[in-house]
Amino acid sequence: MAVELRATINRWKRSRWLTPAALAVALALPPLLPNQYWTHLYFMVVLWAMLSSSLNIAVGYTDLANLSHATFFGIGAYAAALLALRLHVPFYLTLFAGGVVATVSGFLLGLPSLRLRGMYLALATIGFGEIVRLVEINWISLTSGPMGLPGIPGAEMGMFELSKVGFGYYALAILVSELLVIRNIVNSRIGRALRAIKNDDIAAASLGINVVYYKVFAFMLSSFFAGVAGSVYAHYMTFVSPSFTMADSVTMLSMVILGGAGTLFGPVAGAIVLGLLPEMLRFADLYRMVLVGSIMIVAIIAKEGDMRERFRRMVRRLKTGPEFETGEEP
Repeated sequence: MAVELRATINRWKRSRWLTPAALAVALALPPLLPNQYWTHLYFMVVLWAMLSSSLNIAVGYTDLANLSHATFFGIGAYAAALLALRLHVPFYLTLFAGGVVATVSGFLLGLPSLRLRGMYLALATIGFGEIVRLVEINWISLTSGPMGLPGIPGAEMGMFELSKVGFGYYALAILVSELLVIRNIVNSRIGRALRAIKNDDIAAASLGINVVYYKVFAFMLSSFFAGVAGSVYAHYMTFVSPSFTMADSVTMLSMVILGGAGTLFGPVAGAIVLGLLPEMLRFADLYRMVLVGSIMIVAIIAKEGDMRERFRRMVRRLKTGPEFETGEEP
């Protein structure tokens, strides 16, 4: 069954009409939503898709363990908020300013730490995230500490101001642009270098690829799009506070893994599933996150192998007890 499901998914991936159809649905959906709550949910799912797609550059295409992606999201949000509140910079400039500040932060973290691998790099990113969060809480004169920064202006241009539906389209346009940039980079010489580093960075270095340069580049690009998403979020919510934690980074990472790390549309699919699933399971009250976790485990196991065969093995073990290696030929 799982094999048939994967074959069906692969046929869908090869279909040329799937992407335009999905984009048409995304464009038609906002005016049809029944109330403000679903419009807000639509915006948040698109925002999660932006974040998971940007994290996919570092994790999926380059195999860099990053558990501080929410920190770059928060840096972009704070940069946009401060520029809009104190210097009255319009939203279309804070969009890039938030991305640039997050990129610089990614460079400052990436240059000294990207020589690390695996869990050591993950620990370094966790430490960076905690340092930034403490700065956001304790630098009262700049960030107002735990009170946060209220009163951030919305997306205004003259007499025109984006509504919630307009913010949904604004975020969707940025997401599409982000995916186009990622697709072009992945299909270029840079993308081939990133995939070589992902498969074996020592072999890539022996072929003349500057491993540190491309790792830092991937980290900075990933941080830039996270900062852009943070800027959009700040103007949408009109408030930011030190609420960007490692739990949010883990959620983004789960979206990448569930949808398919190293694929263009996989993180978007993961964001749709994990963005909507907790809301659809609200009837289960306190048990809904248990259900979400269980569904994730089953989905990931199904992606990695034949689910039916794994189920048979589990039933056989329950009947006969644990299997031990005897060293004898069967």
